[in-house]
Amino acid sequence: MNSDIPIGSPLRTEAIINRYFIHAKRKLGQNFLVDHDAIMGIVHAANIKPGDQVIEIGPGIGSLTEQLLLAGAKVFAYEVDDSLPEILRNELPSKINGEPLNKRFKLLLKDVLKANFKDDLAGFFDFTRPIKVAANLPYYITTPIIFALNQADLQFANVTLMMQKEVADRLQAKPGNKEYGPLTIAVQIEMNVNLAFTVKNRSFIPRPRVDSSVVVLTPLKNKPDVGDIKHFNWVVKMCFAQRRKTLNNNLKSLLPDKDKREQLITSLNVDPRVRPEELTISQFIQIARAIPSQR
Repeated sequence: MNSDIPIGSPLRTEAIINRYFIHAKRKLGQNFLVDHDAIMGIVHAANIKPGDQVIEIGPGIGSLTEQLLLAGAKVFAYEVDDSLPEILRNELPSKINGEPLNKRFKLLLKDVLKANFKDDLAGFFDFTRPIKVAANLPYYITTPIIFALNQADLQFANVTLMMQKEVADRLQAKPGNKEYGPLTIAVQIEMNVNLAFTVKNRSFIPRPRVDSSVVVLTPLKNKPDVGDIKHFNWVVKMCFAQRRKTLNNNLKSLLPDKDKREQLITSLNVDPRVRPEELTISQFIQIARAIPSQR
């Protein structure tokens, strides 16, 4: 197969699948992206420039990896499928702008949910320079990965993720929307959320049942003061524990004292029958400050 043909083209992807006798593993949420325009759309949405340092999650057979490298990025990738390193070594360009591949690309066989980014990236990335994330996320583990990145010990220049459209809708939801919930709030207190574009399910092998969206997350310049972030996220989660119940009912386990609970709801200037998805982030911050810490 002519290596001038992108890995992410249907023709070359099929050739790689046949050459290595591989298949998309359902338990790992694998779907091979075979839409070159969508792949380049991710690169452009992430604003990849020569010299950028990029973390990729789940490189698969290298469709996005290849284009990140050709755009000039240095790529550190997390992968859990131990059948893929050989394919990546063989199929990615052996040299990028005259540099050997190992100077520009490093693969770590590790679950990103177990990552210690500072330790993992040490010696390969320069922590004094910005780091970006670009990934086509497995559907089944999208939300945990977003939470992990949100709580990482790194400051990201941007995080560009392809995910199930339903999850993307949750990330950009507003109060009063049924998609609005703990994930929405956890992301929006840290990041601006921008929906870049949608990718139809026919762009993948095998074809998933739903469409995908590419979302770009960029750090807020002025983040709201939520105090103890773990306490805040816990309070929000508890408020949504039974999302069809009123806020008053959900607060009973957090604030058993009826008088204090009523005072808090009055201070929020909302109807006692309000449901959690109708509250703003500012109101959740006010609630978290009124709830005793569990530590």
